[in-house]
Amino acid sequence: MYSNRYTLAYATGVTVTVAVVLALASSSLRGLQAANARRAQQIAILQTVMDDVNPETLEADYAAYVDERVLDYAGLEVDGVAPVDVDVRAEFRKAPEERLFPVFVYERDGGARFIVPIEGNGLWGGINAFLALDADLDTIAGIVFDHETETPGLGAEIATAEFQDRFRGKRLFADGGEFASVEVLKGSGNDVAGDPHRVDGLTGATMTTRGVTDMFRDELSLYNNVFEGMDP
Repeated sequence: MYSNRYTLAYATGVTVTVAVVLALASSSLRGLQAANARRAQQIAILQTVMDDVNPETLEADYAAYVDERVLDYAGLEVDGVAPVDVDVRAEFRKAPEERLFPVFVYERDGGARFIVPIEGNGLWGGINAFLALDADLDTIAGIVFDHETETPGLGAEIATAEFQDRFRGKRLFADGGEFASVEVLKGSGNDVAGDPHRVDGLTGATMTTRGVTDMFRDELSLYNNVFEGMDP
C-alpha cells in the first residue's frame, strides 16, 4: 500500500501540473480573446454608420475611415491613451471630471460622423451601445446596442436591427438649443411620428427601455460637455 506521504505528493504533483497547463492555456488564449473583442468592437462601430460591414475588409475599412481619440471631460485629447485601453464600464462608475471619453471619428466622402460608446443599466445587468451622430452632433445617424443579461424576447430585443433603426434621425437637442435627449416610451405601438425626441418601446421590457432612456440622458449630457471643448 502507498503511504500517506506518497498520496499527498502525488495529489500535489497532479494539482500543480493541471494548474500550469491551465495557466499556459489561459495565457495563450488571452491574445486571441483580446483580438476577437477588438474585432467585435470595430464591427459595432462601423455598423452604426455603414449598412453593410464586410468582415473580409473590416480592418482595412476601419483603418481607412476611423480616427480614434480619447478625450477628457473638458474635451482635451489625452496623450498616450488609446480607446482600446479604456475600460468604458469602469469609467462609467467614475465622477465625470475623472473619466476618459473615447470618440471615434468616421470620415468618408467629405463628411464626418462622431461615434461614442455609452453605458447604462438594464433589468438584470449592464447595457451599452455605440452611438453615431452626424456632423451637427445632434442628429442620430445610427446605434448598435448590446447587453449582458437582458431577457430573450423582451429586453434583449434592444439588440435587434428593427429596434435600433427607430433611433435614426432622432435628435438630442430641442429647437431652442437645449439638451432634450431621447426617450424610449413604455410598451410598443406608440405614435412617435414626427417627434424627434421619442422612440417607440418594447412590450414587456419596461425596465430595460427605461435604462436606455436613462443612459441617453446621463451619458450624452456628459459627451455634450466633451464635444463643446473638443477640437474638430
